[in-house]
Amino acid sequence: MRAVLQRVIQASVEVNGHQISKIHQGLCVLIGLSVDDTTADLDYMVKKLLSVRVFDSNQHAIRSPGMTMARPPREQGQQEGKEGEMQENGQEQEQEPARMWAKSVVDIEGEILCVSQFTLYGQVLKGSKPDFHLSMKSDTSKQMYHDFLRRLKKAYKSDRIKDGEFGAMMLVNIANDGPVTLELDSRKFEYSPITHQSNPAVFKALKAAHADDANKSSSPKAQNGKPGEGGKKDKQEKRQEKKQGSDAALEEGKVVAALENKLNLGTTESVSTETASTPPLAAAAAAPDTKSA
Repeated sequence: MRAVLQRVIQASVEVNGHQISKIHQGLCVLIGLSVDDTTADLDYMVKKLLSVRVFDSNQHAIRSPGMTMARPPREQGQQEGKEGEMQENGQEQEQEPARMWAKSVVDIEGEILCVSQFTLYGQVLKGSKPDFHLSMKSDTSKQMYHDFLRRLKKAYKSDRIKDGEFGAMMLVNIANDGPVTLELDSRKFEYSPITHQSNPAVFKALKAAHADDANKSSSPKAQNGKPGEGGKKDKQEKRQEKKQGSDAALEEGKVVAALENKLNLGTTESVSTETASTPPLAAAAAAPDTKSA
């Protein structure tokens, strides 16, 4: 559920040239319903509209057209009396500066004009014609919209809630005060992930955007903030890898040489052992007979 909230001095709705609703100081709210909205979305929006603070600390509702009162009549009269006494005593009256975003529509006892507007869920992702597939169908949305109005009147004051005409071509006159405009959404952080099946156009657009971001982040300038530094960094990394490879090869050569030396020493020791272990008689038999010669 979506709502466009506007702080107004006055607002009205006309249908076929006839004015059907009008409010003075308060809120004009455009209401849009989505295909999957439930009563939980209605309760969220009712609570948010009545509690959001868009009025100044010295603002109160307009009692009659063309007159804005910063204080209720009783308080204003008492304040005027105090100001007269202080002026007689030669003292200056210091007024407290107004604080912005201090009061809600309930605090100032303002009025609320609600206008149904299914176009809040319109999309123009492909081509130039708006797409309203996310908007709730007319029959269901009418029932839910009136349910929303009932909940809003129950939570506030029913005589301060005004309405347009559902489904009609309306002329909405808004005197925006500020201007102050807020966008409210009951599902702002709860949307399901967009897939190729659910919304091909959005999925394609998001995929292209992510691809552009990836290309920008992989560029030398994006990586280091200065042109050319990315190439230098790559060369340094390659040199480091080459040096590490050379060191590894050198270590491997040392290991092989050590093994070969060990094997050679082992062979020499085995020969020496065999010579030392030959019996003296066998050595004498193997020696030539010099006397017989």
